Amino acid sequence: MDSLIYNHTYYCESITINCIPVYYLEPNTRISIFDEKSNIFGEYIVKSFNIPLAYNGSMSITATKAEDLIL
Repeated sequence: MDSLIYNHTYYCESITINCIPVYYLEPNTRISIFDEKSNIFGEYIVKSFNIPLAYNGSMSITATKAEDLIL
């Protein structure tokens, strides 16, 4: 699995997202991003994330671009 993730990701293209906490998210999870405002569309692999301890904090997710389809 590690070799598939390594071979099918674009390490030069990464994004950081600030959002409400998503407690079930794990590293190396494939997520879909569709944001017309920032013109970001596609599949991304979660690289790391920070979950705040405060009840009103926001989560930070760092992800790298993945291929749309892994064969």
